[in-house]
Amino acid sequence: MIERWQLETHTFHLRTGEATITLQDVEVIYGLQIDGQALYRVEPPEMLPYRQELTRLIGFEPLQRDMCGQSRLLRSSLYAHLRFVDLQDPIDEATPQADVDRRARLYILIIFGGIMFPNTSGANMSMRYLLFIKDLDRRDVATRGAAVLAYMYRGFDQASMGKRLEVTAFSSLLQVETFSANSCSPSR
Repeated sequence: MIERWQLETHTFHLRTGEATITLQDVEVIYGLQIDGQALYRVEPPEMLPYRQELTRLIGFEPLQRDMCGQSRLLRSSLYAHLRFVDLQDPIDEATPQADVDRRARLYILIIFGGIMFPNTSGANMSMRYLLFIKDLDRRDVATRGAAVLAYMYRGFDQASMGKRLEVTAFSSLLQVETFSANSCSPSR
């Protein structure tokens, strides 16, 4: 796909012509909000204690060997924790709301760091997304759809300029675009 990405126009040049992924695609296909406040990261003046925040918000205290620096965590350790809590303590009607909230934050963190905003390491995920899942009751939900699309465009731009060897993107968006572009191609 990188070979077909045009940096100047942010489009893919396919056999069927130019194609791109739009905000409407993100909203209609994935149901991600595209209107509202921008999703952005404000760096705090000091490094957040991500490990302590992870324990407080999700109830998971990773081993030091599962940490990569101060802000990255092995995805496999988070997945193992998820499997453990799902097996040991399934959610039912008697589950306290605090436990439901911790589980919801765990799923959201995995979706953010592992699916919507992946990084090139493949094995690690950023814990900076903890900043966006602190308050589950916030009514002013940020536009995650626009952030996902911008993140994908940035990843393709960097890869096409040779700054990166791999693309960081919500790969399902690429599969949908490739499928829809190919399904519209004239038969030969």
